[in-house]
Amino acid sequence: MAEFDKLSILLPPELSRSVRDAVDGERYAVESDVIIDALQDWQVKQKIRAAKLERLRELIGEGFASGSEEMASDEFEQIKREGRALLAARKTAE
Repeated sequence: MAEFDKLSILLPPELSRSVRDAVDGERYAVESDVIIDALQDWQVKQKIRAAKLERLRELIGEGFASGSEEMASDEFEQIKREGRALLAARKTAE
């Protein structure tokens, strides 16, 4: 038999109602099964989010490794001008 820890949780009324509806609708046997299922989904999402963040860090590292470490001030100014022009164009389109 699996080992369980007992926890006491507080839920907003709409979530509490959703848990009860899931049990009343016979999709789950007891309320804790609903919470376990939701937490397992949450764990998967957390792992995916962590993997995406790690990949982003790798890509940033690759970007730094592939280019010069310093950006010339005229390059920086050009990027700012382009960004401002794009922003102005978006505001005009709205």
